[in-house]
Amino acid sequence: MSTVMVRRRDRDPLAVTLGWFSLGLGTLQVIAPRLMCKLVGASGKGRSGTLMRLFGLRELASGAGILTQARPTGFLWSRVGGDALDVMALGVVAARNRKLRTALALANVAAVAVPDVYESLFLARKRGEPVAGMLVRKAVTINLPPDEVEQAWQAERELRTKVEEAGAFASVTAAPGGRGSELAVELVSSPPAGELGGLAQKLTGNDLPTQLADDLRRFKQRLETGAIVRSDSTPEGHTLVGHLKQRPAQPVPEEVLR
Repeated sequence: MSTVMVRRRDRDPLAVTLGWFSLGLGTLQVIAPRLMCKLVGASGKGRSGTLMRLFGLRELASGAGILTQARPTGFLWSRVGGDALDVMALGVVAARNRKLRTALALANVAAVAVPDVYESLFLARKRGEPVAGMLVRKAVTINLPPDEVEQAWQAERELRTKVEEAGAFASVTAAPGGRGSELAVELVSSPPAGELGGLAQKLTGNDLPTQLADDLRRFKQRLETGAIVRSDSTPEGHTLVGHLKQRPAQPVPEEVLR
């Protein structure tokens, strides 16, 4: 099984990384402000803890905006502004304490500011309607001639209907090196609420690309072996979603197979 993602959306991998970084950092600043203060050389007492929590809320807002918007230019610029505020706050701490930890924290903020500025400028140059979708390709190699695979695919009415209703496109071609056939399904994935919505779909088993990967794997097994590989830990066959609840496998009881 292979997945090839073609970059079409405006929210590219760097923006996604910065968004998750904001959520992670903001969560730590909100739930453990004193610890975060001590890490940067501040005392963690008085207003410093409150200020750290406010910085954390800012990071959470920026991260959520970046991960949910098709073109999160404004939220990325908010990270740039946040970097400037962080430098100012750390400068005050450095002037008072002159600790190595504060100097390291300043260096880290400066290092993060570079991709923040770069990505903000990159998205600022975008014009036209924001693009949220990402082309996803799921494919399996089946050890059968293309005409047999095509015939079996046409007979697979339920799976074909699922693919067509999703606006996806299926194709059967000869696999490289004479290794049979490649059955591929391509679709534009654009979950609601962006990356956060996509994560929620994966965790609940409602992610269509993951479902199609499992469907194609089962289709391949039926064609090549005449059956779907099962055990008592995966009675419906191997699925990517099932990994969340998987336990050590044992043979399937005979009454289940009947």
